Amino acid sequence: MMEFLVKKILLSIPATFVTTAAFAQSKLIPTAVPEISALEGTAAVAALAAIVLFAWERNRRAA
Repeated sequence: MMEFLVKKILLSIPATFVTTAAFAQSKLIPTAVPEISALEGTAAVAALAAIVLFAWERNRRAA
């Protein structure tokens, strides 16, 4: 498992450099993005956690 994570991390480093360089050289004008409050962010994380836990429990009971 640890070897897989190390390989994944090492393979993602060049991709990060390539995309960073591509965005740095682009002539795109930054646009405004909607802000999200701490409450909304926490609610979104809680909703995702609930979905994951629900799927996990369903798979556990099915096994």
